[in-house]
Amino acid sequence: MRVAFLTQQATSADGWGRYSVEVVRHLHALGVMPVLLTAFPDKDPALAALEHHVVLPPAFGGRLAGLRGLRKAPALRRALQGCDVMHCLVERYAPLAALARPADMPCLLTAHGTWAVRPLEHRVSRVLYGWAFRQANPLIVQSRFTLAQMQRHLALPHAEVLSGGIDPARFAAPAELALPGWAQQGQVIFSAGAIKTRKGYHVLLEAFARVAQQLPAAHWVVAGGEGGQAGYAERLRARIATLGLVSRVHLLGQVSEAELLAWYQRADVFALLPANDGSSFEGLGLVYLEAGASGVPSVGALDCGAVDAIREGETGFLVPQNNPQAAAEALLRLLHDPSLRARMGHAARQFAASLTWARLAQALLRRYEAALAP
Repeated sequence: MRVAFLTQQATSADGWGRYSVEVVRHLHALGVMPVLLTAFPDKDPALAALEHHVVLPPAFGGRLAGLRGLRKAPALRRALQGCDVMHCLVERYAPLAALARPADMPCLLTAHGTWAVRPLEHRVSRVLYGWAFRQANPLIVQSRFTLAQMQRHLALPHAEVLSGGIDPARFAAPAELALPGWAQQGQVIFSAGAIKTRKGYHVLLEAFARVAQQLPAAHWVVAGGEGGQAGYAERLRARIATLGLVSRVHLLGQVSEAELLAWYQRADVFALLPANDGSSFEGLGLVYLEAGASGVPSVGALDCGAVDAIREGETGFLVPQNNPQAAAEALLRLLHDPSLRARMGHAARQFAASLTWARLAQALLRRYEAALAP
């Protein structure tokens, strides 16, 4: 079975990219013959041997809803020749994919989060994207929250939720990197993700300030590059200084894989408190599952995709958005109770193991086979 995968890039440079690399890699292991159709030539080493055509416009290189993006349809249609199924892995390409798709070719689309909803908020783009989303059968949505937000704007009869994914083996081996001396004592709260408003770091900072008053040896560690929002990281650093927490809040920036895994394994609690910023929201939050795979419970926020990644009261706690006091109480409850942390960490590991990339790939393969069935 030859499956064409449409994605901006075949590297793990962002959420779309990581999803693309892992889905394609695991489907290839199941016998699927992938054809990569991307906007950029770079390719993850795990996909190096796969057929690859650079035929898409950049996802943010202009309005894909306009003629500039849709003019790529003939080139995309030519690249689809010989394929049995098309799977669009990035919502921004949905109109282009629907326009280029041969009439007899099954089409699937994965909807992740913000860019599955934002085009539906405006009348003109809703017509185009609504038509494109309905061409997908099935429409795979990463979380119940994302699907609910999409369904506020249009009916999606062929939509289903398939969340993914995690690779438990990635988090099973002992960390190979030594951490700073201060990390060997006290409590460590860990966060991972780009430094931008919708990740809610400003909320978590206020929560940590409350935690720090009760736990003098607690530290908060953040791994993630600046998310392209002018001034947000600077304002965050200024507030850290005002609170007198410069020595206890550590913004590491982008970190290596080894360092990321080391911090996951060292953490007592993982925390990320998404704060919806208009139509920008956390579609799922794979980082909660990564923490769970490391045996670490999480504190997350309601009204976003975290509700699919954290089982309230079982693998962690969910608190109202923009509520530092509630977040601090949840963090302190875990930090004060080692047995609760251990119990929730064990449950989180089991839950993460049920949402693997391998399981997702098997589910997708069944959808491809069903779509091709006479």
